[in-house]
Amino acid sequence: MTQRSSRSFLQIGAVAMLSATAWAQSDARLRGLCEEYWDAAMERSPTRATALGDYRYNDRLDDLSDEGRQRWRATLERLLAALRESPEPTLNGEDRLTRQLLERTLRDEILHMELHDEATPLEPLHGPHLQFPLLLVSHPFRDAADFRTYVARLRAFPRQVTQIINNLRWGVKAGWVSPRVLVEKVIPQLRTHIVADPKDSEFYRPLARIESLSEADRQAITAEVVDAIRGDVVPAYLKLVAYVEDEYLHACRATVGLSALPKGDKLYAARAYLNATVDVRPDELHDLGLSEVARIRGEMAKVQTEVGFEGTLDDFLAHMRTDPRHRFTSGAELYAAADAILQRTKPLMPRLFGRVPKADCVMKEIESFRAANSPVAYYNAPPEDGSRPGYYYINTYAPEERLRFTLEALTYHEAIPGHHFQMALDQENKNLPKFRRYASFTAYVEGWALYTEKLGYDIGGYADPLSRFGQLTFEMWRACRLVVDTGMHAKGWTRQQAIDFMAQNTSLALIDIQAEVDRYIAWPGQALAYKVGELRILRLRREAEAKLGPKFDLRAFHDALLSGGAMPIDILEQRMQAWIEKQAR
Repeated sequence: MTQRSSRSFLQIGAVAMLSATAWAQSDARLRGLCEEYWDAAMERSPTRATALGDYRYNDRLDDLSDEGRQRWRATLERLLAALRESPEPTLNGEDRLTRQLLERTLRDEILHMELHDEATPLEPLHGPHLQFPLLLVSHPFRDAADFRTYVARLRAFPRQVTQIINNLRWGVKAGWVSPRVLVEKVIPQLRTHIVADPKDSEFYRPLARIESLSEADRQAITAEVVDAIRGDVVPAYLKLVAYVEDEYLHACRATVGLSALPKGDKLYAARAYLNATVDVRPDELHDLGLSEVARIRGEMAKVQTEVGFEGTLDDFLAHMRTDPRHRFTSGAELYAAADAILQRTKPLMPRLFGRVPKADCVMKEIESFRAANSPVAYYNAPPEDGSRPGYYYINTYAPEERLRFTLEALTYHEAIPGHHFQMALDQENKNLPKFRRYASFTAYVEGWALYTEKLGYDIGGYADPLSRFGQLTFEMWRACRLVVDTGMHAKGWTRQQAIDFMAQNTSLALIDIQAEVDRYIAWPGQALAYKVGELRILRLRREAEAKLGPKFDLRAFHDALLSGGAMPIDILEQRMQAWIEKQAR
């Protein structure tokens, strides 16, 4: 794919940093294309729109049909052609950057469509069968109208299930099927929603918020929700689980890597690029992972010496993983410990940033219907209307398997200053078009969050050797990801090989290792983004520190880094190098 020269990017970045043109005053044609793309993207994914606080399509679910995909591709291609016809030389620096990011976004979305994710939608972390009940987190229930759009969504679910089954059948014919190990985990998730009494359904829970409505509305809406659960939701889940158990599971593959699929090497190369946002080679990333593993093992050995543990490093890793003193005794204890770290971190953020988000970040437990197959934690951004804070989701399932010493690094990454600062600040930046405020280039998003784990040292965190070991454990986890992701998808590794490698080199609980390996199976290439992004951001910081010397201001560096929304790492590097040059004058 064609890219601009470094010089043109540097010019763009320099102007962008010097004068952040208000979006309302930007080029009218470009502004129109950006807004048209964003409106089309929201209509294309009503569930994402709702999560972001755009409630125009709250009575709809995403269209997963082949016809819907073809319409969306035609929209992307039309917008890309129109964008390329616009006269770039007349744009100012910030508009020129916006144009390039929109072109990159459109091109990447078209490339992503060629990967045919619709053929393998059922996975235990993010499949449509899970996104449907997760609407309960984002769908508003303010008045009778909100409840009625909710009912419309419940009644739309059977149509979406039919689309899912049609896509799965197409995938079977094309030879693009999911690993059996993933689909086996999906079946109990489907069965969770098959209930005899609608009152036992997750989808009945919003009725607890109905008290503010009139008696007539309460009775009518309750009857509609009950009827939709009984007549639409439960039968749809029954239909889906029957197809999966009776047909699809038998067609699933025993292998886990993309290399086992037709043109699997090309599929993986495309996914690696889309996640890393730069061209990468699986072999090089595999070797990078191995070198990072060796380096971090050396740092872990220093902690072992500090705490006086006798034996090999492998013995120490096993001890840290298995000693019950390093585990939680209850979900409530785990939740409280994470919240305590979050609360003590919040007031320290002015040491690292000149700008802090207006939105708060609060704790939330991962729901029971998906906790068993969910990661240890994740972040959910607040909606634009400010109706709720950002959520730091923590997994309290099997607390006796969760490690105490990794909780500090986890909180920095998933909450503050990691995902919350990046996403909430982007969202609140009204000088950017919406597609930039909500951009999700993985290497930037996850690279930043991984980088922020080290910022604990800048605010007096990691005060004891075990918490420092926890930071190293998490860094090792991301280094191992490079090895096992490329191992499974490019080198033919089995699931067990990946689990064994993670177990040999980290102190992560086995339950977390298994869940993470299954995540890498389900999302090929996503795990590559963390280390790629983090190492490039660290390199930028070192470059700024070396060039600016006593003029280096960490708060200003972070503010600049987060000032333009998520973007591909190569563009970020050129933008920040322009900032460094400006600061050095």
